[in-house]
Amino acid sequence: MFVSNDIKGNIYTSDQFGEREIDFLELDWFDVEKRVIRAITVGKREIGFRNFADRLLEDGDVLVDDGATCIALRILPCKSLVIKPRDAREMAIACFEIGNRHLPMAIDDQACLVVAYESPLHELLKRGDFVVEISDKVISQAQTLKIHEWSVQTSFKITLAPTIDESIIDIITD
Repeated sequence: MFVSNDIKGNIYTSDQFGEREIDFLELDWFDVEKRVIRAITVGKREIGFRNFADRLLEDGDVLVDDGATCIALRILPCKSLVIKPRDAREMAIACFEIGNRHLPMAIDDQACLVVAYESPLHELLKRGDFVVEISDKVISQAQTLKIHEWSVQTSFKITLAPTIDESIIDIITD
């Protein structure tokens, strides 16, 4: 069994893995959030991985590199809703409806919203006359917006005043 505690690089952004045999660990998009993974690769190798990095796993991340072979992550495509807003107002409404259901979404490079397929959401969007397609997409957690998620890295300083207009909420980041 291979054991690893850090990300060695990415096969899509680095040339250092070009000569090695590449074995893939295939995971669903929602599994890349896990800090501890024990699984079998496509080449039938067992891997134990503990993510100590300050970021989520991305497609192509190298989890093991022994010089001859590297084990890289492959995020599997899933059935997804692709929403193509026609204007800013439609984008805001779609984001509100998706966020109101606490669903993670991504915005791709064509400014389309990508959400894992959910039948009630699909029906709602069709009734709302949104341009919606169903397709298989790779959803990257690193680029996913999570509505209503609290972050321990953000804190607020709230200053109350006699009227609401004079009150101040400052976002303090580390």
